[in-house]
Amino acid sequence: METKRLVDGVKATVSDHMVSFRPVVHELEDYVPGRDLEEVAAEYGLPLERVVKMASNESPNGPSPDAVAAIPSEFANLNLYPWKRFSDFKEAIAEFYGLTAANVVLGNGSESLISMVPHLYVEPGDESIIATEGYPLHESASMVAGAVVKRVPLRDFCTDIDGMIAAVTERTKLIWICSPINPTGTITTMADLERLLASVPPTVAVVVDGAYAEYVDDPEYGDAIELVKQGYPNVIALRTLSKAYGLAGLRIGYLVADPVVCNFLDRLREPFNMSRAATAAGPVALRDREWLDRCVGENRVGRAYLTEELARLNFDVVPSEANFVLVGVPGGARELYEKLIARGIIVRPTAGFGYPNHVRITVGTEAQNKRLIAEIEEILAQG
Repeated sequence: METKRLVDGVKATVSDHMVSFRPVVHELEDYVPGRDLEEVAAEYGLPLERVVKMASNESPNGPSPDAVAAIPSEFANLNLYPWKRFSDFKEAIAEFYGLTAANVVLGNGSESLISMVPHLYVEPGDESIIATEGYPLHESASMVAGAVVKRVPLRDFCTDIDGMIAAVTERTKLIWICSPINPTGTITTMADLERLLASVPPTVAVVVDGAYAEYVDDPEYGDAIELVKQGYPNVIALRTLSKAYGLAGLRIGYLVADPVVCNFLDRLREPFNMSRAATAAGPVALRDREWLDRCVGENRVGRAYLTEELARLNFDVVPSEANFVLVGVPGGARELYEKLIARGIIVRPTAGFGYPNHVRITVGTEAQNKRLIAEIEEILAQG
């Protein structure tokens, strides 16, 4: 592809310009999101209302009505930066967990915080440890900051804490734990987190991405926010309002850590990295425990239903503590995905996560879950 701009009298090409890119960006892979409803409806000639998205782990219940109602209060203030709103939101999160506002950093979705954290710790050549099959942004954020990424494969679909401990060297600066981990839905226990922290130097930051923490039922779950409250200075707990709180479209994330860590991260953060709409809805969503409990309860029922029904149909289902299930489809995962999407049900193929023989299915509403099972039964019956 050529441009029309002349450089020293010679036409420059895109490849001429690309030599100025940092080498690491050539190693990054595109993030592939779940497909949109409108896109699938148009491609397969389906009525939009017949297309169901069970691919991106979004809440089928949506956000708290009270949180939605809070958004218009900011319409008259959209010409103003939301500085005071940031303070109010931090106070709300701190009150929710029994911490102080100094323990909180806000982000435009937790992705913005994931991208920022390595820049606090990493010099080129330092090491970042991740789960091989985990959330890909942990890897790409580390790479962009100049880290050497060390990958530890999951063991029986779970984070291998012993493998991560063994991977630590004097150059290790970051360890990323996703719990529940996407795409398997398994957790890291508190005992394992404490063992990890006891085994690594205090110079190593342990970042626990708890995007799906609200869905967890297991009492052994390792809540990183509790570790921050216990005084661990090298623990960073990531959270989001995109999942259980149903606010993915507003991009609201936050992290909880020692005040010194938060102070330095706030220096790296863009000054106004959240909108007034987000800072209006976020605190209200946090305080609406009744709505959250309802959504989590419905997910628990739906997750159990999908697990039992898919097992009845002879699929291998990984026991999950999140709002999705990873389903083994030996020899036919891509085929099942394509047949379902042609019928208007979008699930997520997981070859990009390292599981080519699986699909990830988000727990939907009762009606959506039942329709999914009925469609799979028809697909199986047709052979």
